[in-house]
Amino acid sequence: MPFDEYMAACLYDPDDGFFSAGPLRSGKTGDFVTSPEISPWFGRLIGRWAKRFSPLVEQGEMARAMRGSEGATRVLIEVGAGSGALLVPLIAEAGGVFGEVYAVEMSSAARSRIADQNPTANVVASLDEIPEGVDAVLVANEVLDNMPAALARRSDDGWMEIGVGVDGGDLRLTEMPAREEVIEWCDEVFGDVPVGTVVTVQLAVAEWISSVFERFGRVSLCLIDYGAPAEELAGRGVESVVRTYRGHQTGFDWLQHPGDTDITVDVNLDGVTMAIARAGGTVRVINQNDFLVEQGANELIERARRDERETAGAGEIMDQLKARSERIDLEALIDPTGFGAFTVSLVE
Repeated sequence: MPFDEYMAACLYDPDDGFFSAGPLRSGKTGDFVTSPEISPWFGRLIGRWAKRFSPLVEQGEMARAMRGSEGATRVLIEVGAGSGALLVPLIAEAGGVFGEVYAVEMSSAARSRIADQNPTANVVASLDEIPEGVDAVLVANEVLDNMPAALARRSDDGWMEIGVGVDGGDLRLTEMPAREEVIEWCDEVFGDVPVGTVVTVQLAVAEWISSVFERFGRVSLCLIDYGAPAEELAGRGVESVVRTYRGHQTGFDWLQHPGDTDITVDVNLDGVTMAIARAGGTVRVINQNDFLVEQGANELIERARRDERETAGAGEIMDQLKARSERIDLEALIDPTGFGAFTVSLVE
């Protein structure tokens, strides 16, 4: 089968998929930690960005006072809400200026937890459960990298797909004729590359972006993931473009343990940009460091540093440790060698 079908089954099969059938996966007690689990300020800073697109904020405080909560007709959506670690501070910061807040999550275990944490949010399994035509502000943190991607290799005769087959009872990678849509995507995004080049083909990402713009009215997007331009991604081997996470470790054999490990790929930023442009949008791509600094991260760090000094001088040890922890967590979010290097694709 094509690799994207294999990846979809491993991650989202209703009975055996890593995300859909298993326990909560993100968090310190799960399989990996994402930015929301580092600090609640991650969600609050995204909330600051999201509030800019609320009609109540756009129309000013006077209009807000006159119209009341009924004036908030735009919806706020988190896609891939997972543990709910992002949604809680996101709602605390921005939920009050939106008509409705939705959490989209495929995992039934995660949906139950999110509903318990956020009684004011509408918890749904897919975007299809959100009314069509509404204006929407969508936030997706580390979601695109888990959308099923095909694999292809440039051969002397053009593009070949890398699929998954069976050899002696074991799963093995195998080449197969490329589907037409795979060839078209490769030609558009990667163009002419040397023979032997292996690439990921993110048809599902492009289709998802298209569906968002088709389903909703005015759209604002904040897509956060690890990714790179097509030129940088081209030429990596399969072992580099496909990665696994389980129990906070990498390197699990995703062919020998289907459904037992996370499978991710780097997001192709050129593919994202092309898909958004095709849907009529304009994207701004920056790194997480710059994005969070724009929302006020440095001011928060300086405040925490000041609180740390003042509480230390006053001998208030517990408050000093609390301020230090907050500062360290904020610094981790913007670390250019770590979480700060993630890419943020914005439609504003």
